[in-house]
Amino acid sequence: MERAEFWEVFSDCLGKLPQRMAGVFSQREIDQLPAEEVCKELAITPTNLWVLLYRSRLRLWKCLDANWFG
Repeated sequence: MERAEFWEVFSDCLGKLPQRMAGVFSQREIDQLPAEEVCKELAITPTNLWVLLYRSRLRLWKCLDANWFG
């Protein structure tokens, strides 16, 4: 039961991210696409990819901390 609840909270947190951030995070971390493929598909630089990933992880952590762990 907790697993289903966690993934529901995670999905809600992911949905609160800006579309571009959520897309980058999903493609790289959930779909496990190579960084080069994500960059090519979204027409972004590798540096921008890593910035978006960092920011999305940070926001997800804060959201999960407030809504799941806290």
